[in-house]
Amino acid sequence: MNYKDPENILLIICGSMGIAASALIFRYLFIGLGFDDFGANLVFIIIFIIGLVFFISYLEVIQKVIPPLFKRQQQVIENQDIIPESDTVEDIEPTIEPELEEPIENETPLINELDVIREKHNLEEQQRKEQLLETAIQYTQETFAPYTSDENIAIICQAVTDYMNGMKVIVPKSVTIKGLSNGDLFHFGWNIWNRFQLVRGNKQEDIAVFLKIVFKNSLADIEMQTIKKKLTFNQGKYKIKLEKNYKLSALA
Repeated sequence: MNYKDPENILLIICGSMGIAASALIFRYLFIGLGFDDFGANLVFIIIFIIGLVFFISYLEVIQKVIPPLFKRQQQVIENQDIIPESDTVEDIEPTIEPELEEPIENETPLINELDVIREKHNLEEQQRKEQLLETAIQYTQETFAPYTSDENIAIICQAVTDYMNGMKVIVPKSVTIKGLSNGDLFHFGWNIWNRFQLVRGNKQEDIAVFLKIVFKNSLADIEMQTIKKKLTFNQGKYKIKLEKNYKLSALA
């Protein structure tokens, strides 16, 4: 909007006078409501300024929107008056529209393929865990069969299962082992930890807690940190050997 244009200046002056008149009416209304002169004058100024801003903004919008609309309408009218020259009917060649390709039906959505991949991965992981637990139970039975009763072996196997599944290890009674040293029990704990670390990602502190709970009588006087430090202690003769090279074929 060109504020130096005399027509625009005249519009603003006329609008300002109308706004001032409206603001003056509101001033007298507020005086009638009990406002003092200062408050009424303040209302007059606020209403005048707000009204003037809206009026100028309205003029800006009108001058930006209306002329392009008239110009566009005029162009449409001019285009309708112009009759383009056309060739004879015989010279007009029919246009051949390209055939639209039919949409491919029965296309498998990508999201379904991803679900299949996830389901397959989860099934493989479950199978690995089941095979790993089966070999660990078998290892436990073969290891402790010469040194304790069937009842104690069942307790140890259940504790191994709970440990594998990330559950809290609870035993009905402390397991008594004959013929094995504390170092042998440490080696057994480390072997179990080594088997499960690929699927559990557990820490050696966890297996130390496991040993302390399952073999409470044998390890009653040994601190947890001591158990952790001596898991791989291998100086001397032990009946349970460390299986540092153990590798389950299913996890290879």
